Amino acid sequence: MSDPWGKNVKVEFEDGIAWVALNRPEKRNAMSPDLNAEMLATLDTLEGDQRCGVVVITGSGDAWSAGMDLKEYFRATDDVEQWKRIQVYRTAATWQWRRLLTYYKPTIAMVNGWCFGGAFTPLIACDMAIAADEATFGVSFGPVASCTMRVPKPAPEKVR
Repeated sequence: MSDPWGKNVKVEFEDGIAWVALNRPEKRNAMSPDLNAEMLATLDTLEGDQRCGVVVITGSGDAWSAGMDLKEYFRATDDVEQWKRIQVYRTAATWQWRRLLTYYKPTIAMVNGWCFGGAFTPLIACDMAIAADEATFGVSFGPVASCTMRVPKPAPEKVR
């Protein structure tokens, strides 16, 4: 079986570290349905990969992530049945929150630039976050901003 990453997600291994890069630099690594599906498969694969002792998530280019790619989400979810739309949303929520929050291996968000909107969800779900001096953060607060609903909730202690 081939590795699930390669287009929207890049992975390199070095000394037990899996360097995972969101790889849509032309879109400031905005998270599209395709990136979300690839990231979910990547995390599932790395969890059992012996080359990986820790996962470091970063972004290609000058951004960690600009959040959700609204244009791509509308393309993927317009004119489809409700169950398909829910699957697209669930894939995003699964890797960005549920998978990272309960991941077997340590996860580090290495914010290398822009981090906006929905990019806060995987950021706060990681075990640790490190921001470069040039990192820039922006988030909207409100009832539809999923990460703002999650920030005040304590994360369950991970089982090791």
